[in-house]
Amino acid sequence: MQKNIKILLGIIGLLVLLNLSIVGTILYRKNEITNYKSQNNNEKASPTKHLGRYFKEALNLSNQQQRAFQEIRQRYHQNSDILLEKMDKNRNDIVTELGKPASDTLKLHQLSKNLGHLHTALKNLTIQYYLDMKAICHEDQKTKLFQTFKMMVNSNGDLTMPEEKHYKNN
Repeated sequence: MQKNIKILLGIIGLLVLLNLSIVGTILYRKNEITNYKSQNNNEKASPTKHLGRYFKEALNLSNQQQRAFQEIRQRYHQNSDILLEKMDKNRNDIVTELGKPASDTLKLHQLSKNLGHLHTALKNLTIQYYLDMKAICHEDQKTKLFQTFKMMVNSNGDLTMPEEKHYKNN
């Protein structure tokens, strides 16, 4: 009984640390993106807010490209919202199971595995989102799209993607 309690407390402690690190990362990243300086006019610009307008200006999109971007973004958000909702439910199920007097470790492992699959699906959806946007860009726009996407994903610039060798920072 004591051993189960120690294991349960250890798992809860790890989950708390994980959540704190996620929140800290989100807050840090939000600050980094908010402080991003636009190369065109040196005023603060946040690519995560009014993304359609940001891409239109940053990439100099035609009206046709802008409509395509809107459709791609809308499709991405519809699908990602579904996945994020499922991920939230899964996390809640994990916490609920952890809170039980006798937590079912098999169920917890299955919930953890399901969460991993959902996370993978979300990352694959994000990859497709980028590739769909890239497909409608001209070569000079692809460079700026990659730089913007890279900044949004990792403000430190140390993300390595296979396409990076083709889109070096200017």
